Amino acid sequence: MNLSYFNQSNLYQALQRFLAELHIPVNELTAAPATAPDILTATYNPDNPAHQLMQEVYIAGGVDEAVFQRQAAPLAPEGLKQQRYEGLLIFGVTLKDRANGLLPTRRQLADITRAFNREFHYTPVVVVFRYAQFISIANAERMPYTQEWREGEKVGKVSLLRDIDVTRPHTGHLKILQELAISRAGKGAVNTFADLYARWQAVFNVALLNKQFYKELSDWYFWALQEVTFPATGRLTDDEQRKAHTAQNLIRLLTRLLFVWFVKEKHLIPEELFDETYLSEHLLNGFEPRKREECDHAAQGSRYYRAILQNLFFAALNQTVGKRAFRKDGQQMNVTNLMRYKRYFKDPQAFISLVEAQVPFMNGGLFECLDAPDPVRKGKMGGDVIVYEDGFSDRPDNPLCVPDYLFFGVAEHADLSVELGDAKHKNVTVNGLINILNSYKFTVTENTPIEEDVALDPELLGRVFENLLASYNPETKTTARKQTGSFYTPREIVNYMVDEALKAYLTQKLETEAGMTREDAERRLELLIGYHAAYFQDENRFDDGQTAVIINAIDRCKILDPACGSGAFPMGILHKLVHILHKLDPDNQLWKQAQKDRAIGEKIAELKRDKALAAQLSDDTVRAQAIRLINDRLRDIEAIFDREHQFDDYARKLFLIENCIYGVDIQPIATQISKLRCFIALIVDQNAAHASENFGIRPLPNLETRFVAANTLIGIEKPQAQGNLFENSRIRELEEHLTEVRHRLFSAQKPAEKRALREQDQQLREEMGTLLTDAGWGHETARQLAAWDPYNQNTSSPFFDPEWMFGIQDGFDVVIGNPPYFNLNKAPKEFVRRLKTFYESIHTGYNDIVYYFLYLGIELLNRNGVSVLITSNYFLGNEYAQKLRNYLKSYLVKMINFKEYKVFESASIHTCISMYQKTHNLTTISYFEPYNDEEMMNSSIEKRCKAFELQRSELKDNWIVAEEGSQLLIKKINGKSLLLGQIADIEQGSKSGKNDVFTVSQEQIREYQLEKELLRRNVKNSCIKKYYFITRDEWIIYVDNEVDIMKYPNTLSYLSEYRDVLENRNEVKQGCYSWYRFDRPRRRHIFDADEKLIVPYRAEHNRFAYDNSQHFNNGGDIRAIVITDKRFHIKYVLALLNSSLLDWHYGFIGKPKGNAREYFNEPLSKIPIIQASEQEQQTFIVLVDQILAAKQRDPAADTRALEADIDQRVYALYGLTDEEIAIVEGK
Repeated sequence: MNLSYFNQSNLYQALQRFLAELHIPVNELTAAPATAPDILTATYNPDNPAHQLMQEVYIAGGVDEAVFQRQAAPLAPEGLKQQRYEGLLIFGVTLKDRANGLLPTRRQLADITRAFNREFHYTPVVVVFRYAQFISIANAERMPYTQEWREGEKVGKVSLLRDIDVTRPHTGHLKILQELAISRAGKGAVNTFADLYARWQAVFNVALLNKQFYKELSDWYFWALQEVTFPATGRLTDDEQRKAHTAQNLIRLLTRLLFVWFVKEKHLIPEELFDETYLSEHLLNGFEPRKREECDHAAQGSRYYRAILQNLFFAALNQTVGKRAFRKDGQQMNVTNLMRYKRYFKDPQAFISLVEAQVPFMNGGLFECLDAPDPVRKGKMGGDVIVYEDGFSDRPDNPLCVPDYLFFGVAEHADLSVELGDAKHKNVTVNGLINILNSYKFTVTENTPIEEDVALDPELLGRVFENLLASYNPETKTTARKQTGSFYTPREIVNYMVDEALKAYLTQKLETEAGMTREDAERRLELLIGYHAAYFQDENRFDDGQTAVIINAIDRCKILDPACGSGAFPMGILHKLVHILHKLDPDNQLWKQAQKDRAIGEKIAELKRDKALAAQLSDDTVRAQAIRLINDRLRDIEAIFDREHQFDDYARKLFLIENCIYGVDIQPIATQISKLRCFIALIVDQNAAHASENFGIRPLPNLETRFVAANTLIGIEKPQAQGNLFENSRIRELEEHLTEVRHRLFSAQKPAEKRALREQDQQLREEMGTLLTDAGWGHETARQLAAWDPYNQNTSSPFFDPEWMFGIQDGFDVVIGNPPYFNLNKAPKEFVRRLKTFYESIHTGYNDIVYYFLYLGIELLNRNGVSVLITSNYFLGNEYAQKLRNYLKSYLVKMINFKEYKVFESASIHTCISMYQKTHNLTTISYFEPYNDEEMMNSSIEKRCKAFELQRSELKDNWIVAEEGSQLLIKKINGKSLLLGQIADIEQGSKSGKNDVFTVSQEQIREYQLEKELLRRNVKNSCIKKYYFITRDEWIIYVDNEVDIMKYPNTLSYLSEYRDVLENRNEVKQGCYSWYRFDRPRRRHIFDADEKLIVPYRAEHNRFAYDNSQHFNNGGDIRAIVITDKRFHIKYVLALLNSSLLDWHYGFIGKPKGNAREYFNEPLSKIPIIQASEQEQQTFIVLVDQILAAKQRDPAADTRALEADIDQRVYALYGLTDEEIAIVEGK
């Protein structure tokens, strides 16, 4: 597609040609340009810098149904503002040049687009901008705007295809533009306006773009897993360990390369390094970009990865400009920031010149080579033994193999059926990684809920890596390989949770330090924090004193994500705090002063600690040195705020990352990705200047002590009398010194300086470990503390302690995140044992791992802290979460229970957001749940929910979460009734532990002549319908402790054929019972009862069936109920249990699981059964018999009228009013 005509004609003519090439029919309007105030009569703001950029405005025309049908009538622009226009308006806007050659920002383009959308508020709009040699296309979300700015009004989302170079369009841009084109015939034909609008919305949908990219990248990843070899693989003996190690190294490769790709958007990486032709002709010898059968790619040496990428990573981005060089032959073997593979280059100096002319020194640890000396082993001559992780080595025995075709291959074929567990993926077409990346447009600016580039933004890293990380975790790999994006928290959810956490934190600060009322503080913070119409007015609604309180609170806040994954919440927090600071302090003066005050305060505190130094301050030299150090720090702060090299947000972000935001994850590679996203956030706000030192780029900070790899849930075992780590004065002194070292290390840039500070860090830790042992700490605990090395990127600490790792003793102000969800039966036994030790008050042995995160989220808070977590919602109803609920109810202040709504793409996860405050005086809890399953991700989440208040005092062991009307009805029903557990025995189905052995067919019974005394008919979960069940043609061999197996020789003979597998059951191996017995036989008399009710263990609605034929169960997937109270007839109870009323009631007490709920003993026992006279019961019995008879004749028989009759009688029996019936029936 040639777009050069945008530079060669006026914008109106260019737009007409552009739309014609896309085959879009347009109802054209006037070709004459107008001024912005003429068109935007109600929304143009002459004081808005974005609006000031507009030069000429063209109304290119309208696209509607009439023009598709060739029946278009002339359009009148003014009329479009007063009446609904069922179409799409297209505008063209030329923009003035900005100072210093800067292009318009995304926010400026979005702001202008919103002005058009508000002016023509009855119709969606598309705005095409032209400036310099670029065009941008903006698509505004269709929303019912009002004419006036309104406090609290939510703004619509604007999606932009931005900065399209009309002289040399990027492949990614061209691909999207081609998708905008329509065809009027054939598959996917667009012949109506509705079709066109749906198509364009899909093209501008960034989520779909991300999915498309992830599909290509994940196919490449699973293909590459089969093709690569990394050095340490040979050291690992376990096959699963080798696979996990390969996966981690491949993800690390992707991490580094994707960072480079984003930095390339700042023109800081030479394009030639990714140009196949240039590489082949000018740089590399033996380059093999295609997979060839006759080529030994392993022996060929992975030229591109080794010579280009490894040298770029470790010896360019991690080496100071001016010092890039190849190591000398036979020397500098362990110097990993010098280049290798000199013989692979046609002209080694040409490569050095290429990177020296454009690539800055980045620092930050991301590009540190992980090859390092073994801390224990030594070579034969006493030298270091290198443990190779990255394999950055010239040695001929280096096994590293990442073939060139993995980067430049075209339409290669791969068998991914094993990796993906699906035979459909036996022949998948995959492309090389560089080719994939080249086919998409990237942007370094993170998208927000209201503004997004139709390009791949840094959040993509989270979406990609969360799923790739999950793909090799035992708990999640099956799901991760079949789904895309299942494990990444959607941006809208992150934004909501961040807003709620910050509002709660800042509200209490404004109450206690600024004297504001809670209501006033919350109202103003809502307008400050949220994306409302007021957001675009940049108006600070707080006075100077209140502003100072907020900025000080932000500067001093400590925020933790306890399971940070790929950084969704740290990034959400960072961007929202920057947004707040921009609104409160647009010139950065208050924020700069806060950093200076902090620097001076830290130096004074250091002098107070260092008594010897303080005593020497009378000496002129010592005093001058102290003053010089302070002045050096103040000058550095000034440089950070220097607008010539950094945009204002850089200083905001840098100090927020340094002082406020912390993350922990058990996977080291996950913390690397979190750091990577911080790095990109800093790079985007630096102004590259090629004539300046390091190309105008300030090297990245070192984040090893901000994001740590550790097991968050496991603490350290402290002596009982020890309140905190640092009560010993000497240990406290060393800890303060350690904090100072880590503070200096955060901004250290020179490799030698970093090494010296890391060595100091280690020495201080070791001395503190010795002192802790002397102070009564266990030797193993002290050893663990001293051995924790935050700078080792390959290991994860077995414990987490915020005092030791972050120097935080008093707790965090905010804990926020999306912790993992999986049952403890998947966890190692030693881990479960330690959980029991640390969480005795909530541990039951049957918990989900998330229960401990909920508890810990509160325990990690300081006195006024707030915890906001998104988790599975199963703890609300699970009987094993009763202890947890008793703990949580004191702190819970708000909850959104998403119930059936799927926040994540994985259908098995049902979620809720819960917010807790350590200190509050609230007697009620704000509770929200969706009205229905409609889309909730594009607007205010709470406004898409029904809301009610829960009385804290009403939350007992089992929470009944319902609005007031439902609460009163539940009390009424319960008050009239006995509980099912009081009138019946409830028993789980039996479990054999080997279903395929103990379950037999009629044919097997005849073949082995199995004794009928041990045989029972088998009924399964899926067989049970409402009132009746389907008979299966299978039996179970029921053997419990009462059976003398020797009396049944035929059965014994049959079971003996499987003795090996039966003896391999865990409890048999432990000697708990005989090899021929059921694992869990349960109570035989319940299942042998003349009459019983059976219910599946999981169902969407109540589904109780009547059984008078003594069916048993093998698998434990049903519950059996035998009525023991003679006052209640079993068929009467069956009618009540299947009624709409008790189905509605069970929805409040049954644990949700997916779309279903679980029917376990505890909640079943809580079902209220009202006592009725014999005559009243008989009416129900007759109706039940009629249903059973009809179903026996024909299982498909329509019995809805009979069931409706039962419903009405049950309502009357429980005394419901019409209003109460309406509540039950959702009316």
